[in-house]
Amino acid sequence: MSIVAEHVHFGYGESEVLHGVSLAVDQPEILALCGPNGAGKSTFLHLLGGLRRPTAGAVFLDGRPLAQVRPATRAARVAVVAQSLETAFDVTVEDLVALGRLHRLPLRDRLLLQPLHGEDRSAVEGALDELGLAPLRGRVIRELSGGERARALIAAALAQGADHMLLDEPTAHLDPAYRQEILEILRRLAAQGKRILIVLHDLTLAGLYADRVALLARGRLCALGAVDEVLREDVLRDVFRSPLRVLHHPEGGRPVVLPAPPGEDAPWRA
Repeated sequence: MSIVAEHVHFGYGESEVLHGVSLAVDQPEILALCGPNGAGKSTFLHLLGGLRRPTAGAVFLDGRPLAQVRPATRAARVAVVAQSLETAFDVTVEDLVALGRLHRLPLRDRLLLQPLHGEDRSAVEGALDELGLAPLRGRVIRELSGGERARALIAAALAQGADHMLLDEPTAHLDPAYRQEILEILRRLAAQGKRILIVLHDLTLAGLYADRVALLARGRLCALGAVDEVLREDVLRDVFRSPLRVLHHPEGGRPVVLPAPPGEDAPWRA
C-alpha cells in the first residue's frame, strides 16, 4: 500500500511551484512535510491526494497512476484533511463524520440522504469514539472550538476507512494543548497502521511526533529522513535561510528547534 510521487512538477501558468519532487508514503508512520512559506507543501499534498494533477511526472497509488483511479476508489484509499472547514449551512459533527462514508454508498442512497446502516454506521460510531466526539455529535461544526473542529475533520477522514491520511496543517491556529492532543491522536492512528503525511510549520512538533521529516524549499525536496538526520542546524540553515538552534528534549532526546538569540544575523544579511 503506497502513494508514490515520481519527479513531480506543478505550476500555475508560467510559474512553476514544484520541480521534480519524488517521495513515497508507504509505511505506517507520521511523515512530516515541512519547509518555508511558499515552498509548495500544500500543493504537493493536493497532488498526492488527487486534488490536482502534476504538469509533469506522476503520482501512483499502489503502482497505478493516480489519474486513472476512480474517485470512489481513491476515496476508499486516501483521505485528505483540509486545514479548515467553511460551511454555507449548519452541519453537525455526526453528519460531517458520516460524509466520510459517501464514497461507499450507491448513488440513489446519496441522493435520497438515506441513513447509514451496518458497516457504514459502525465506521462513523468508531470514528466518533476514537476522536472523543461522541458527546459532541449533535453540535454544529461552526459552534466548535478550533481543536474540536480539527478532531471532527480527522474523524471524517478516519470514517473513510482509508489507508493513507494526508493532513494540511491540522494544528494551525491551535493552542499548545490542542496541538499536542491532535499529534497524539495521529501518533495513535499511525500505530494502528495508518500511513500519515502531515504538513507542519512547527519544526519542534515535527521533531517530537514525526517518524520521518521531508523538507521542501523553493519547490524542491531538500532533505528526507529520520528526525535526527533532517532537523540539524546546518540543514535547517540552508533550507530556512535563518539561524536556528537545535536542542534535545530532556525527556527522550528528540530535537527541539528554537530561533537563534536576538541580534544574530540571518544568512541573507551577512
